[in-house]
Amino acid sequence: MLEVILVDDDDIVLMMQQKMICRCEISSEPVIFKSALETLEYLNTPDNLNDKKKEYLILLDINMPIMSGWQFLDKIKEHPLHDQIHVIMVTSSIDQKDRIRAKKYQRVIDYIEKPVTLKHCESLKQLKPINVFF
Repeated sequence: MLEVILVDDDDIVLMMQQKMICRCEISSEPVIFKSALETLEYLNTPDNLNDKKKEYLILLDINMPIMSGWQFLDKIKEHPLHDQIHVIMVTSSIDQKDRIRAKKYQRVIDYIEKPVTLKHCESLKQLKPINVFF
């Protein structure tokens, strides 16, 4: 099972991403969080920690208050679910340094500049290792 999690501090971005993810049939009910910290807390719930069959696709914004996307990526390096987490960086940053930095994280499988389009969503289905879910 693949659970899709959308993480962004902007309500409009979250709404648009949710519509795209549902329209492309990546997920009918993505889980939505407005902060990376809330996402980490969710991953730390006993139900998630004990479910070794579930994998997570996280569409993660970089620039957020409290905990940035980078800080979240650093936190999951040693997380018990590390191998079950696949991250797509979704950002408004056009800085090439961010793209290069994202590639250094083992769990990052793609980097998308906002807004997420139908074309982006369709291409996500082809990405390894999550392509087995589609």
